[in-house]
Amino acid sequence: MSQTTNTQSSSAEALDLVFWDTSAYKWSPGDWNQWRYIPDGLGGEIGIRFGVSSGFSTFDWNKGGVAPHGSVNDGTGAASFGKNEQAGLASTSVNAVRMQANREFTGAKNNFTVELDFSRYKGSKVGGKDGVAGANTFIGVSDIYAGQTYAKTTVTVTGTLADGSAASPAGWKLVNGGAAPNTAGGNQPSAQLSLVSGVLQGTNRPAPGGMANSIDTVLGLVRLDAAGYKTLHLRHDISPVGGNRAPRIDNSGLYVASAFPRKPAQEQPQKPTKPIDPARPPVDLVVVIDTSTSMWDEADALSKTIEAAIEAARTKCPSDLRVAYLGIEGTFKKTRFDNTVRKYLTQTAKADASSLRSRADENLTEEQKKEFDPKEDGARAIEDVAAHFDWRPGAARSVFFLGDEPLEGGLSAAGQDQGDIEAASRAIEVAKKTGTRVHTYMGTGKFSSDAKKHERMAKEIEAEYARVARETGGKSFTSTDAQQGFQAVLEEVICGSRPSATTTA
Repeated sequence: MSQTTNTQSSSAEALDLVFWDTSAYKWSPGDWNQWRYIPDGLGGEIGIRFGVSSGFSTFDWNKGGVAPHGSVNDGTGAASFGKNEQAGLASTSVNAVRMQANREFTGAKNNFTVELDFSRYKGSKVGGKDGVAGANTFIGVSDIYAGQTYAKTTVTVTGTLADGSAASPAGWKLVNGGAAPNTAGGNQPSAQLSLVSGVLQGTNRPAPGGMANSIDTVLGLVRLDAAGYKTLHLRHDISPVGGNRAPRIDNSGLYVASAFPRKPAQEQPQKPTKPIDPARPPVDLVVVIDTSTSMWDEADALSKTIEAAIEAARTKCPSDLRVAYLGIEGTFKKTRFDNTVRKYLTQTAKADASSLRSRADENLTEEQKKEFDPKEDGARAIEDVAAHFDWRPGAARSVFFLGDEPLEGGLSAAGQDQGDIEAASRAIEVAKKTGTRVHTYMGTGKFSSDAKKHERMAKEIEAEYARVARETGGKSFTSTDAQQGFQAVLEEVICGSRPSATTTA
C-alpha cells in the first residue's frame, strides 16, 4: 500500500451516527476464531471474530484482564465523541465492544486481531449497498496505548472488497474526538490518533485541553469510502516503550457506526390548536406490556376494566384522555394489546426503525434468544415510546409499563443484574428529557424454587420498577395492589398522569 496520510481537520458535515447495538454481546468460552454477530442498528448484523496473528498464541482474557463485552454508551467513547474534529457528529448512544488483554502478556511484543464481516450489514439504510460497508460507515478505536510513556499499540487495518480484492485505505478519513475524563489511575485519555497507510496509532498531539504525554488515546473514528468493504481485519500489536517491562494490559474499545446526513431544521406550519381547558387538560397515556406468556392475565384483566376506570376518572380527575395499548415485540389476542411498540412507532408515529432501542426478535441469533427475551425489554420500550411516540402538543405524557421480570431482557441466572439497572437508568434519563412520567406495575413472577432466593430476587426487581416510577414522577404498583381488580390501579394511573397529578372533588 502507498504511504498515505489520511487526516481531516474537522467533520464539516453534520451527521447523526447510529452505533452497533452491543448490549447483548458477551465473550463465550471457545469464541477464538468463531464468528459472532452484533445488530448493526439498521436492521442487519455485523460479524466479529477474535484471533491472533501468526507466531502468537491465544490466551485466557480473564487472567487479569476482561474478556470482550458490549459497552453501551461506552465511557471513553461517549465522553470523547462529538468533540474536537468530531464536532458536527451526534448520536444517542456511543456503543463499543470493550476488551482488556490480560496478564499472560509477558513477551516483548503482544498481539490479537479482530475481524469484521459486513455480509449481513444493511448498508442501503444509509445510502450504500447491503452486504458491504461504505462511505457512510465509520469504524473506530479508543484507549489504545499512545506510545508516549508506557507502551505503544498500532492497529493495522486491512480488508477485502465485495469482489475479493484487497482494500485500499487511500480514501479513508480519520476524525479525532476530544479528551476524556481522568481514569481511576489518574491518566486522561487525550492523545490524538493518526492514520497512515491504514495504520492507526497514537501521537504526541493531545486533544484540546488534554494532558500531554497521555498513556491512552481519545476515540478516533475512520470514515470509509464508497469502494464497498465486505470484511475488515484489525491487527493490534502492543509493544513497550523505552525500558519499560512488556505491556500486559491494554483496555481498549472498538466501535462501528453508520451515518445519516442531518437534515436542516425546517419551520413547520403551525397547525391551529384548540385552547386547553384547564379543567380537562390533555393527557396522552401509553400502556406498554411485556408480552411473555406469564403476562396474559394482566393483559386480559386490564382490557376488561379499562373502560370502567376511564369513566370513573372522568369524575375524579377530568382530562382530555387519549390511550394507546402496545405490546413489546408481540400482542395478546382478544385484548386491547393488538399492536406492538415497534409497529406503532414506525408505521403510525413514523419513527425510523434504526433509531429504536428495542431488539427485534427476527434479528437475533439462536444463542442470543437463549440469553434474553426481547419481549421483556421493558426499559428499552420505555425509552422508545418516550422518544418517538406521536405525543399531542401540550399534552401531559405518561407511560404505564406492566411486566414481571427484570427490565433488560428478563431474568438471568443470577436474577436482576447490573445490565438491568443500567437499562433502567437509561430509560429514566430519556423519560426525564422528554417530560414523560412513567408508572410501573410488577406482576407475580417465579424467580427461584428456593423461597428465600425468590423473595430476595422479587424485592430487588420490585425496587427497580419503583425507582423508574419514582424518579420520573410516576406511581408504582405490584400484583398486591390489583388483588381486588385492576380498576382501582388504572384510576390511579389515569389521575396520576394529569399535569398536576391531583384529583378534583
